[in-house]
Amino acid sequence: MTDPQPKPLPVLTDLNRPFWEGAAAGRLMLQKCGQCGHIRFPFGPVCTICLSPDTRWAQLSGRGEVLSHLVFHQVYHKAWAGDVPYSVVMVQLDEGPRLFSNILDPTRSDIETDLVGRRVEAVFEPLTDTLARPLFRVVDPPPPRS
Repeated sequence: MTDPQPKPLPVLTDLNRPFWEGAAAGRLMLQKCGQCGHIRFPFGPVCTICLSPDTRWAQLSGRGEVLSHLVFHQVYHKAWAGDVPYSVVMVQLDEGPRLFSNILDPTRSDIETDLVGRRVEAVFEPLTDTLARPLFRVVDPPPPRS
């Protein structure tokens, strides 16, 4: 029997390095315009609002709300074959940007639960000794059953 294929790791560049270094330290870091204050994702060389190249990195709270939730049942890459089925969420961060990520749920209840509207917070899963990725965990109680 062969070992499972390793999951690909992010490629660090000058543009994304502060994001990944922040994640490794347990902080959610995104670009913030030094001119207009717009917090943006995905990363870019200029502000998407005012086109200023004055970019800073800001630590965000990591809290937000699930806007969209779906469950992948199909294996699209062999490295994730052992994870299927798994949840993917779009999170509207309290500071404005939206991120796609996964839900950290050791009980796997996220597979059967509609997570839209639920409050979440970022947690960081180590990938290597120097890399981590942001995931989200649900922080509010489940809604009452009707």
